[in-house]
Amino acid sequence: MSDTHKNSMAAVLSFVLQVVFWLALTVGFILFVLLTLGILGSLNGGELSLPGAQLMADGVPMGQLVGALIGALIFFTGFAYVIAQLRRILQTLADGDPFVPENAPRLTRIAIAIALVEIVRNLAALATSTILSIGQVNLRIDLAVWGAVIVLLILAQVFKEGTRLREEEKMTI
Repeated sequence: MSDTHKNSMAAVLSFVLQVVFWLALTVGFILFVLLTLGILGSLNGGELSLPGAQLMADGVPMGQLVGALIGALIFFTGFAYVIAQLRRILQTLADGDPFVPENAPRLTRIAIAIALVEIVRNLAALATSTILSIGQVNLRIDLAVWGAVIVLLILAQVFKEGTRLREEEKMTI
């Protein structure tokens, strides 16, 4: 495989990652604004008057809006962190050497970040429902998320071992 092919694939992946990041950032910002306006409207008796617009926030309980806002903040923070780690890994791929010692811990950090987002999401749902006296708590174990965490931890070990073997090979005459 030529260096040009590796670099072009890394460039494509990097571009896709950038597009996904900016789309998520845009969606996250819009969601944040809408939820914040909904909370402000709920605090104001279901109505919110802005210059040039009047918003109605009837029908959606305040607790659900707060829970959704907390959940969105947790998700998008974790998402941004994972994207940052992936960009660093992609940079080593673009440089033609993905088996550097730094990539194994990056994969481990991605796995931990995903696990933490999932744990904090459930804790936030529990806390929000308890504090705001919401009757139904939406706690769930997402097997796909935990499967991804396990796969990332395995890949981290593969990268760690691959890096070790490559360094060992360099020392061999």
